[in-house]
Amino acid sequence: MKVLDQLLDEFHTAAAVCLNGVSTETVERAASLLVNCEKCFVCGVGQTGTVARILSMKLNHVGLRAHTVYDEINPPFSPRDVLMCVSQSGQTDTILALAGKAKRIGGSLLAVTSHRASALGDLADQTIVVPPVSTAVHFSALAALGDRGERNLEGAVFGLNIYVLFYALVLTIARLRGESPQSIDARHTNME
Repeated sequence: MKVLDQLLDEFHTAAAVCLNGVSTETVERAASLLVNCEKCFVCGVGQTGTVARILSMKLNHVGLRAHTVYDEINPPFSPRDVLMCVSQSGQTDTILALAGKAKRIGGSLLAVTSHRASALGDLADQTIVVPPVSTAVHFSALAALGDRGERNLEGAVFGLNIYVLFYALVLTIARLRGESPQSIDARHTNME
């Protein structure tokens, strides 16, 4: 079997197993929180941060005022805003510092993590738990990154899983806001 075929099989299986643990109600509640806020700020670090930046872009496409933390042109965070923190471990120091600041300002905190019982999970108003890598999934191609419990393998699987989850969130927001393909396209950049 070619490595691409193996990866497709491994990622598909991991996503199906992990994301089946995320309820529709959880996604709906998170979407409602985001639809009803004034502004949404998204943060993550490393690979997670890259996927979080994509989410921020897609949230803008469906009509939300979304920003990625650390962009120089961001408006200030206010009590009417939501900070969406993405951290697989729920223990990332940088993310926890930002979460604490958002709470001190009086805003809401939406966490996306693999561990509800974490410092981030404890701070959050709402948490989407993306279960960690399942022992039911056998990794042969991805084993080159390490075994279960190693950051490279877990990060690769978490990154793909949150990418899929974030599209479910964006599609739910689009439905709640009554967006159409045309209204979404109208917000896409034209400076490419």
